Amino acid sequence: MILIFVIVGALLGYVIDIVIGAVMEMDVIDNAMKGRVLRAFNKVLWIQNDLFARHYLADGGVASHDALPSEGVVASEGKCPFSG
Repeated sequence: MILIFVIVGALLGYVIDIVIGAVMEMDVIDNAMKGRVLRAFNKVLWIQNDLFARHYLADGGVASHDALPSEGVVASEGKCPFSG
């Protein structure tokens, strides 16, 4: 279930990026209105993300280690997993 939450979070990030680009390219509204539109839409996405978190994450929105996938994960003894 946590994987679905991560995917939805990435989708919401993509959506806000598209909306920011579209709003900033509009010439018919001034910068103050652009700011208000973006703040309002950002609040909507934060609320939506919170609702997804309440639904998909166990223990009231706190991800536990039991919910994380453990297959394919290698213990690295404190080393950076990307250094090879």
